[in-house]
Amino acid sequence: MPRLSGTLHIRDVTGHELVVPLRGRASLLTTGGTGLRGYGEVWAVHTTAGSPTAETRLMIVYGRGDVEGERMSGLCAAGETIELDGVRFTWRAPSLPSASTRVPQPRPPAGNVPRHLERPARRAGVDR
Repeated sequence: MPRLSGTLHIRDVTGHELVVPLRGRASLLTTGGTGLRGYGEVWAVHTTAGSPTAETRLMIVYGRGDVEGERMSGLCAAGETIELDGVRFTWRAPSLPSASTRVPQPRPPAGNVPRHLERPARRAGVDR
């Protein structure tokens, strides 16, 4: 099972929006933990199992009531929004730097630095 990442943006039936950071293997959505009325669970799944290009989506199960049989479920891709029991869920995956992002190279040492400062100091009993 893939790990959760990013944030889940939730807009309840009254228009109140909250943001839940996603991490670990699963997240619970409870009134005490998030302030969202009802109960929900979120976990990440691969939708194309066994494929080298497996796509990760969130499986979200949610219901505003306490009855387990009245909960709804849906798959949510990164950047998409789904609605379950009148509540909208939007998954924002963490952004990765683009391939064109240049990584800066280390600077060459300054020519006026004394030689004893160019390398780490010896540690007793290690660098003999």
